[in-house]
Amino acid sequence: MAQRKRTRQSRRRQQVRRQLLIVLVLIVAVVCAAVSCHIQEARHKAEAKAAVTTGQQKSAKGKKEKAKVKVETPKQKLKRVELTAKQKGYPDSVVGLLGKNKETVDFVEDYEAKKDVPAADNIGESYVEGQIPQLLQWDERWGYASYGTSIVAVSGCGPTCMAMVAAGLNKDPSITPAKVAAYGTENHYVDEDNNTYWAFMREAGSNWNLSSYEGVLTEEQVGAELAAGHPIICSVGPGDFTQNGHFIVLTGYENGVVKVNDPFSQKNSEATWVFKDIADQIKAMWVYSLKQ
Repeated sequence: MAQRKRTRQSRRRQQVRRQLLIVLVLIVAVVCAAVSCHIQEARHKAEAKAAVTTGQQKSAKGKKEKAKVKVETPKQKLKRVELTAKQKGYPDSVVGLLGKNKETVDFVEDYEAKKDVPAADNIGESYVEGQIPQLLQWDERWGYASYGTSIVAVSGCGPTCMAMVAAGLNKDPSITPAKVAAYGTENHYVDEDNNTYWAFMREAGSNWNLSSYEGVLTEEQVGAELAAGHPIICSVGPGDFTQNGHFIVLTGYENGVVKVNDPFSQKNSEATWVFKDIADQIKAMWVYSLKQ
């Protein structure tokens, strides 16, 4: 009996040891799993942090590289466009626009791409009912159109002035510099140097239901005509507006100051002009109104 008792006790101890061993193995397994998860989580966090750091470094590098790229100044652009235009063999008259007015730089730059694009059918947003529109002869909407053996941008100050007057007085935005230039060419109002004859100013307005009279007006007369809504086209000589000859439009007058629409210069058109300061530059005037 004693022997059997000892045997049973021995078996129980062995069973307890096996159970303790199993528990220990499970504990070790759980601890290992927990440590492994912690290690993986730490690695993922480290990788994410490294990615963010790399992204920030790349972004900072990109910003530095962008900062190194110099922004082209207007003067640099003007030189670049002039050089490119000469290399591509643009007409001298087109390249020459840059020397006369730096505002034409985009027009010259786009010459190759747009010189054969049909001119716009109307003056669009430039038209405001009741006003004489401010139009520029080198506007890309019509500046590439033909005038004589030249183009409107180069030689079309006369037709552009007439387009301003005719479109404004007739309240008709379909009267564009290109259409007026075509009329001038077809009716031989352009000389061999592509200058507009003064006869164009006297006669062409009738094609757009305009009456006109010519004369060199006093300041008082200028003020009265403009107050009556009668725009005045002026032929001007060397001075503030040209080195040779040019046409401008007077559209308003108040206290000795006239509003000038210069078809070649946005800057001049936005400036304030005292009539007495420009009066001696005016060689001829044509006053326009609608035919009754």
